Amino acid sequence: MKFIKLLLVITAAVVIALTLGGNALAFHGDGVARCSGCHTMHNSQDGEAVTDTPGGYLLLKADASSACLGCHAGYGQMTTDGSGYGSGGDYYWIKRTWTWAGRSGDNNSFGYEHGHNIIAADYGLPNPDPVLDKAPGGSFSSSNLSCASCHDPHGKGDAELLLRENTTYASGTAIFPAGPVMKVLSRRTTVGESGESQDDNHAAYGSGMSAWCAACHWTFDDGLTSHMHPTNQTLGTEIANNYNQYISSDDPTGGGVSNVGKYLELVPFETGATDNSTLDTKSTDGPDAGSKVACISCHRAHATAFQDAGRWDFSEEFINDSHPNGTDDGSSATEKLHSYYGRDIDTAFPTVEGQRSLCNKCHGQG
Repeated sequence: MKFIKLLLVITAAVVIALTLGGNALAFHGDGVARCSGCHTMHNSQDGEAVTDTPGGYLLLKADASSACLGCHAGYGQMTTDGSGYGSGGDYYWIKRTWTWAGRSGDNNSFGYEHGHNIIAADYGLPNPDPVLDKAPGGSFSSSNLSCASCHDPHGKGDAELLLRENTTYASGTAIFPAGPVMKVLSRRTTVGESGESQDDNHAAYGSGMSAWCAACHWTFDDGLTSHMHPTNQTLGTEIANNYNQYISSDDPTGGGVSNVGKYLELVPFETGATDNSTLDTKSTDGPDAGSKVACISCHRAHATAFQDAGRWDFSEEFINDSHPNGTDDGSSATEKLHSYYGRDIDTAFPTVEGQRSLCNKCHGQG
């Protein structure tokens, strides 16, 4: 009897330890995830058919991205109002289109222009990009694009489960380098959650991000010769000083050259670190001369309210005039606030005339 009681106590202790053991039972933990969270053996669940048109790979959802969003939509990757403030953005914006009157007729900001057009039929995204049939600057087919095009759902990827070195996507058109050096926040990215990205709580990038993006967008990684904006280049003293001095269009030099407290989440940079031991997701310091510009300095990886997954509206001279602006057909003031991660541009960048493009955070031409 004593032995049985002891065995029960030990068993209970093991169960508790496994339950509370953090990464030991992390859903994507190095291939040991609970398979039934995403898959079903016989296209049935609790005796009922999963769907009339089941997804491939015995997925519970119609396709790979829908399977991911089954959980991650609730974490902030597909909100109902744009309040997913993750470093990568919110796929909500892919479904949103606005129209407004311009000088020569109606202007539009189409949803399919706002980011990576993943196919997620269960979440209202059944079709590939209607304009681009392949990745800009590469040959990856838009019809194959899903969350699993970049992330390994079985936990074998590098930082942020990004596909790791020498992984070749099934189409054979994207061979990934080593994963970028970075530290990330919690997956819970809605407003008020621990993954909400702000100046003092953000993904910290070390190095390798642009090279990783170039697995699909390979001609975009050669800015110096192809006349595109350079990536993976050190900022140098002048650009770093511009960044750290810049406050707004009316005050481009008021911050001083010290980098202390100058970080702007809307314009991040790579520190140049080759391992993540020095990266700090709470740091508010700006760059130094050895910091680097990267694709993610101007774009978010998933989607934004703006064209080309921009961190700000590239199409307007003054970002105060960004779309959605609350008066566009179908937009709201709440969407305008969410588009800049809770910043009221008029108060975040105090100016007389208006805040110009955030290219000026580095280039100081405001």
